[in-house]
Amino acid sequence: MSFAGSCLCGTVQYQINGPIRSAEYCHCSMCRKAHGAAFSANAEVAAADFELTQGHDWVAEYSSSPQRRKCFCGRCGSHLLIKRLDDPSTIIITLGTLEGDPGIRPARHVFVDSKASWYSLDGDLPRFHIYPGYEPTDQGS
Repeated sequence: MSFAGSCLCGTVQYQINGPIRSAEYCHCSMCRKAHGAAFSANAEVAAADFELTQGHDWVAEYSSSPQRRKCFCGRCGSHLLIKRLDDPSTIIITLGTLEGDPGIRPARHVFVDSKASWYSLDGDLPRFHIYPGYEPTDQGS
């Protein structure tokens, strides 16, 4: 399986040659601010399966926490991925930058205690205070 992705202006492009896994909606304040939206739709890929194919020099990074570096296009600002310093074998991609159907759907909401006050969570996906492995706040609406 192979997937392509890019930023809004097309300057930075990437290829994933492997499965996309663990998709989720993240409501943490950092993701909300980075995306200018109520949440970010993210998924994990193996770092060994991820390759920047164009625009290496345009990728800017921001340390959002000691364990994470958010990477975005320095030209158009699209948030592309998150490097996990606590697990360099895994990269978190933003699903909105993929060119087609990733074949996976987000299966949970995380950091729901930080969600935007103006956004209502609907549906029946599990909701977590932090990440799975912790008790969900509730199941569905």
